[in-house]
Amino acid sequence: MTLYEKILKYDNSKLNALYYVDKKVSFIQLLSNIRKLVTYFSKKGIKKGDIVTVVLPNIPSSIYTFYALDALGAIQNIIHPLTTFDKIIETMEQTESNNVVLLATNYQDNEKYINESKYHFFFANPMYDNSLLLRYMFYFKFKKPKENSHIFLLDKFYKEKECMNIESRDENETSIYLHSGGTTGVPKIICLSDYAINNLVDKIEGIVEGSIEGKSMLAVLPTFHGFGLGMGVHGPLSCGASSALMMKFNADKVIEWINENKVNLIIGVPVLYQKLMKNEKFASSKLTNLEFCFIGGDNVPPSLIKDFNEVMKNNNSNCLLLEGYGLTETVTVCNVNTKSNFKIGSVGKPLIDINVKILDDEFNELSFNEIGEVYINSNTIMNGYLNDDESTNKTILDINGNKYVRTGDLGYLDNDGFLFLKGRKKRMFKISGLNVYPSEVEKIISDFEDIIDCSLEYFMEPKPHLILYVIKNKYSNKSNEEISKIIMNELTNKVLKYSLPQQIVFMDEFPKTKVGKINHQGFIDPLKGE
Repeated sequence: MTLYEKILKYDNSKLNALYYVDKKVSFIQLLSNIRKLVTYFSKKGIKKGDIVTVVLPNIPSSIYTFYALDALGAIQNIIHPLTTFDKIIETMEQTESNNVVLLATNYQDNEKYINESKYHFFFANPMYDNSLLLRYMFYFKFKKPKENSHIFLLDKFYKEKECMNIESRDENETSIYLHSGGTTGVPKIICLSDYAINNLVDKIEGIVEGSIEGKSMLAVLPTFHGFGLGMGVHGPLSCGASSALMMKFNADKVIEWINENKVNLIIGVPVLYQKLMKNEKFASSKLTNLEFCFIGGDNVPPSLIKDFNEVMKNNNSNCLLLEGYGLTETVTVCNVNTKSNFKIGSVGKPLIDINVKILDDEFNELSFNEIGEVYINSNTIMNGYLNDDESTNKTILDINGNKYVRTGDLGYLDNDGFLFLKGRKKRMFKISGLNVYPSEVEKIISDFEDIIDCSLEYFMEPKPHLILYVIKNKYSNKSNEEISKIIMNELTNKVLKYSLPQQIVFMDEFPKTKVGKINHQGFIDPLKGE
């Protein structure tokens, strides 16, 4: 079954499929618009097997594009919507993509190149699904692309007739290219199939312990990442739930949607929930409308989960903030806590039909509570890395006749089968022969109200040492010296001396990868040269 076919069972449903700004789109409208876009793309020459680069934020057109290209049998190279134009072209060359769907904001500064290019450009007006005034005002601010044989205005697809005769594709073939974060190495292009993505969404009922049909999931995580694509968009739509699209996180709008019962489930990274908690309207909003909230994608401070759940309890909501774990090589979620089965500090138990092993460097399976590398066996595993057989063969391993993904993460399983992570294997440092796990230090510091983010980094010269980089809470009334003293006192009492940083560096922001994760190779050692 393809991604498009997965949502066809709701073809005649009047249930809401999308919320966007103040607009609602039913499943009937959703499927109609997808089929109109299939007709439009076909007329413009896109066919089965073509590679199409998609550079769109979370707007309705990006959802229509996602399913229309899947229905056509094209391969989608989905990249960050804020990617520079030069990098878009570079990525197209890398993936041999001749078609690109992107925002019309790119046209004005790159008109000469676009007009002379061999590529086909489909430009979307990001304001099209806002008010009519904003739709037309957009082209007063940005130059409107002039259509020709290779430049098209995507929004014209609404005038097309629906394509009703759509040929199916092989669900096992690669249909999506997603790009890895590259936090500790060279970013790779991950090849995913419809089969893998659909197998993930089939596990949703095991996560939420029941049906989510008629509910609504906040979709603010971008679709260029597996978490946003699989669980924020395709997951709910495959289950008859709606996807509440948001181009950029807006706490006030999320709270408004919660009060209007337009958001019942949220998936997000820690900073999303931190911003919600800091908004004075959140604690007094109608939190009984919230049913499930999931967190992952970065270090999760235990105090954030505790404080969030306390707010829910005080407002008579049975919602809990539940931590999970996944990687793009398995589409996304592999493990997650549930309401009936959770442990604070863990990332939960494996989802149905997912097997987790902890292995040592010789691939021997370790016992409960022994730290090793995490390996995942699942029917959601990627097809491999694009044009990189060497990396693929190092990542997908045959263990006793089953395919396992080597995650590069360190962790252990407790006696009850809950997975506890200790950080990236490449970020496990040896000092004086002892293992140092940065995540242990970072979790302690993340609980400080004076700190909003931190990263413990290891440097070899002039001798092995650790530097703790922190971002100070702008509302803190303490000096950097006071905060540093508190941090060192806390760490001295809680971790081995080998895990103590030699220096604490305050920064305004951390170096980040394209997908917004910390780039650990981008830090500068303040002791270099001493």
